[in-house]
Amino acid sequence: MNAQEPQAPKPASADPSDRSTSFTAVEGGGETTSAEVLLVSAYSVMWVILLGFVYMSWRRQGMLVRRLDEVEKALSKR
Repeated sequence: MNAQEPQAPKPASADPSDRSTSFTAVEGGGETTSAEVLLVSAYSVMWVILLGFVYMSWRRQGMLVRRLDEVEKALSKR
């Protein structure tokens, strides 16, 4: 077998005694992002969403106040 060809995985055994009972670290792997970066990114996204929601609510509240003032003025004229 050529060294560059990937080896076929061994078929899974139905017998529980054939299973590994110890931790075996995976060699190689392509994980390049640390957990700290993912955590900070997740919190940043949540803060941006929260601040966006607060800003949109604040704008909508201001529009409602202006509309109520217009309605009150229209009613007071009658």
